[in-house]
Amino acid sequence: MKYMMPAYTNKAGWEDVDYSSAEFQAMCAFYEELGTELTASGELVLTEGLGEPALTRTIRRSDGGPVVSDGPYAESKEVLASFAILDCVSHDRALAIAARVVDAIGDTVEIRPIGGDPAGQQ
Repeated sequence: MKYMMPAYTNKAGWEDVDYSSAEFQAMCAFYEELGTELTASGELVLTEGLGEPALTRTIRRSDGGPVVSDGPYAESKEVLASFAILDCVSHDRALAIAARVVDAIGDTVEIRPIGGDPAGQQ
């Protein structure tokens, strides 16, 4: 079954990131190693980091038609930083992969089934 794994990070941390820091380099190394492992196992379908949150726009329906607004939520303290599409044999396996990301990086990660049974049953 396929799962989407969105990862969130602190908005302030995104704005103040030091790309040359040891912490940032360790995070990149972790994601590269995990990507290599999950590609080899056939579980990684796609993964991408996302661009600058300030360029995010949300389009909502209104009586006058679609309305475009800045960002996902003006009050948000976290921003969607990246996502991965996983193809795992079980929900538990997808949760285990997400737990590794949280353990290594510390950011919030979700696991959401894609398609299939809306209740997430296999």
